[in-house]
Amino acid sequence: MTGKMAVGGITRKDGLVLVRILGARAGHGLAGRALSELGLRGINIICVTSFIDREGLNNICFAIRKEDLDQSLGILQSISEEIQARSIEYQSRCCAVSIYGPHFSERPAIAGTIFEATAEAGIELHLISTSFSTVSFLTNEDQGAVAVAKLHEKFLVP
Repeated sequence: MTGKMAVGGITRKDGLVLVRILGARAGHGLAGRALSELGLRGINIICVTSFIDREGLNNICFAIRKEDLDQSLGILQSISEEIQARSIEYQSRCCAVSIYGPHFSERPAIAGTIFEATAEAGIELHLISTSFSTVSFLTNEDQGAVAVAKLHEKFLVP
């Protein structure tokens, strides 16, 4: 018995860009407006998270393929007046790491173990996204292999 928690698997996707729409006054429609415009033009969102800041402004962060960056920035600039964002920023050379398995939402300590492992390895986290069965994060592309290796140390992976 290893004492490790069993998971369904760990994946890594390189070649991503993190896009941030910050300080938007678009209200509840920011995510729908921005992500719909991108989707209508064939741009896939890999993972997304959003939050309201202390000033009550909307912020959304999402990952796209690096090949879609120029088109995405053009689309976001075309709606920037409507969404009233303070800034639209991006960070290149990112990767997504995901750990998945059944019933994650019912299993304590999954997220804690993941993020203790990334902290131990000195992994810089740019975005965290979760679902009922998956925990994903964006980090620098050059840290992806280290992150995956560290997670393999902490979890029982088939």
